[in-house]
Amino acid sequence: MSAPQHMPPLYPPGPPVDPFAPPPIVAAKSSSAAAWVVGAIAAVALVAVLVVGAVAYPVVTRVSGEPTAVAGGGSAPTSAAGAPSVATGFGFRTAKPSPSDTDRRVVVTLFEDLQCPACKQFESMFGEAITTLRANPDVVVEYRMISFLDRASTNNYSSRATNASACVAEATATGGDWSTWLRFHTMLYDEQPTEGGAGHTDAALASLAVGAGSPDVSSCIINNLYASWIQAGTRDALDAITGTPTVQIDGVAVDLSTPSELVSAVERAVA
Repeated sequence: MSAPQHMPPLYPPGPPVDPFAPPPIVAAKSSSAAAWVVGAIAAVALVAVLVVGAVAYPVVTRVSGEPTAVAGGGSAPTSAAGAPSVATGFGFRTAKPSPSDTDRRVVVTLFEDLQCPACKQFESMFGEAITTLRANPDVVVEYRMISFLDRASTNNYSSRATNASACVAEATATGGDWSTWLRFHTMLYDEQPTEGGAGHTDAALASLAVGAGSPDVSSCIINNLYASWIQAGTRDALDAITGTPTVQIDGVAVDLSTPSELVSAVERAVA
């Protein structure tokens, strides 16, 4: 019997900062003070670079456990400014819409960043369990794709890849079929670029999308069509989580170790 596959530690090791916030302005009182401030900032930046480069799987951080959606299922907001039409609030619910106004299915929300190495590991370990959950008619698997790791590449790969994901969703899932988007999602993790270098170009992302079965979404990718929605969704998510991947069941974060624990926890919520 093979060893159980455990939930990867969350990324990053400390609370993620808002990647879209302007940098703080430091007013130096004298030239010597200014030099000290610049030197201190440089030292901190160097430490951060060394830590990012040295840690393969960062230490575990915990989420607050506070709900960000209506407990007991409920309906998330049906729209958000600048969102793809297939989005529910800031998420992609990879199931057909409920026939009634109130969706009483259990909602399993996965918070991920496409540049996050722990998210790639999570998808590899928990992918089969998530597929099982998607097949359950009483469950909705929702993906909250956020982008707080632009700093981990030289060309803002995190937010560009998230935008490409939204482009493919809008181009292929309007009829409720998420299979193409899910293939693209898997491909982006299979082809995840190494941290610290350049991520895939816009042209490469568009090519991967076509390879997943999407029509050409080059224009949507190049124009970064969903940038404002992604920024708003990232900020909303960072109010509730401290790293990715994070799993919520009906809006409440859960600590999991194995895929079987995830399936069991959801089955208990359904019962």
